[in-house]
Amino acid sequence: MATNWQPYEFLLGEWEGGHAGDPGAGHGIFSFSFDLDRNILVRKNHTVFSDTPERRGYAHDDLLIIYTENTGEMCGIYFDNEEHVIHYQVSLSADEKTITLVSKPEPAAPQFRFTYIKTANDIMMNRFEMTPPGKPGAFFTYLEGTSRRIS
Repeated sequence: MATNWQPYEFLLGEWEGGHAGDPGAGHGIFSFSFDLDRNILVRKNHTVFSDTPERRGYAHDDLLIIYTENTGEMCGIYFDNEEHVIHYQVSLSADEKTITLVSKPEPAAPQFRFTYIKTANDIMMNRFEMTPPGKPGAFFTYLEGTSRRIS
């Protein structure tokens, strides 16, 4: 089954962004590109978080792969340098300007939602939300920011 990647093409390229919120201000570079003959969409991210009074600054690296299951469902799998692995269901808004990734709820774990919103040709808003463990659907914003395409 061939995937219609056209609605996802606004993500392609290298992006620079900043985030406000816990655990402190962050600045990062991330990229989206197709791989494996356009069978997967890959995001690679490197973000540096500044020092706060409560903790030292640190770097966060992650990899996200978006793909189509044999059922036709869009899915994602996420890995990071903090040993997290998150499985996402991926949806596209009717106007094709918002891509939302929602993790599958687990009884004793937080649930996650990551949203990309195209706001202009080379600008998008990013929002990462989570829930308290065991409270699926009770999302609160953890990190939020705007990114601009740099290449």
